[in-house]
Amino acid sequence: SYLPAKPRMGTTIRIGQLRSGGPGDCALFVHCQTTLIESYSQLYPDTFEFDGRRAVVLRNGQPVARAALQHCIAMALTYHASKRITATAEIRE
Repeated sequence: SYLPAKPRMGTTIRIGQLRSGGPGDCALFVHCQTTLIESYSQLYPDTFEFDGRRAVVLRNGQPVARAALQHCIAMALTYHASKRITATAEIRE
């Protein structure tokens, strides 16, 4: 598991195996009550495979879109902070 740098800044991410995956497959897991997987699937519909509202699937032997994965991780670790920034900007408009 990886935690955000500060409390209430983001959500924890976890890297682990998929129960339904093949040998060597793994996934980047995020909290299922966030909108992160929805955002990832809108940003990277042809880049990643998703498992429900919880995981980005990383298949064994398949190349990983490193920059896209880094962006997804950054979005998770700053999830709450970016929601506050968006809400503040909407109030000002």
